[in-house]
Amino acid sequence: MPRPLNFRQLEAFRAVMLTGSMTGAGHSMAISQPAVSRLIHDLESELQLELFQRKGIHIVATEQAHQLYREIERHFAGTDRIREAARAIRLSTAGYLHIGAMPNLSAYCLPAAISALLKEFPEVVVSIHPDSSVNLLSMLRHGQLDIAYGSPPVEAGDIDHDPFPTTHAVCIMPKDHPLARKRQIAVKDLHDQDFVALGPNSRLRMQLNLAILQAGVRPNIRVETLHSSSVISHVHHGVGIAITDPVALVGPQAEDLVIRPFKPTISMEFSAVYLRSGPRSRIALALTTILKQVVAD
Repeated sequence: MPRPLNFRQLEAFRAVMLTGSMTGAGHSMAISQPAVSRLIHDLESELQLELFQRKGIHIVATEQAHQLYREIERHFAGTDRIREAARAIRLSTAGYLHIGAMPNLSAYCLPAAISALLKEFPEVVVSIHPDSSVNLLSMLRHGQLDIAYGSPPVEAGDIDHDPFPTTHAVCIMPKDHPLARKRQIAVKDLHDQDFVALGPNSRLRMQLNLAILQAGVRPNIRVETLHSSSVISHVHHGVGIAITDPVALVGPQAEDLVIRPFKPTISMEFSAVYLRSGPRSRIALALTTILKQVVAD
């Protein structure tokens, strides 16, 4: 059975990657530069990898080092969360709430809800992780989140969810756009229009692609971006029109845009998602109630 890796060696490696030098790593770890060099040398021997190359008086991380660093950062992210949780436990009687949310909720709706939550629970510490629904469910299952706001899986015996009201995708555009005169935008109206699209893995994009294919139209895609908030920003600056979730249209950038219903109807569904096993945090339940009201408003 292989022996566990030496944590101090991993800490030294991470410090060198973050500071760019053995000396800088030594300062951050409060040890000498030779001690850091020895830890790195031992780690290279243990893993049988070349992590750094010398270029004159400088060191340069190898490609192997960059690959290893990405893996180690995941480990340290977990330990950092443990430290933050411990700090919150020491300082707070209410506790520590880990929230995951789709990016379109994280931009404006969630901050408004958390602001209201903290008035009710002033000592709680909230940690927010914006990500895709797939990644949020994985984090929930690994115990990294207390609650996630995203699309629940179609089949998941280990997941419970509290659905939010269904919303429907809308078309957004600058006020001076020719289509702004229409009361409703149909998929055929997108033909040859400069267009800002969500990423290809977005559920909304998948449904929109199907409607576009069936209608035989072709928008002129100018920008493709992962987050609804970015879509709104690009439309705000006149890059093109877009189809987006109305939940993302909370905030000052949307005030200068024209919003029109879109046909065919593209339904957008998300829920408060919990693990079926284990108790639900009363603070998480309170946040869900508040967030539902923010979304409704």
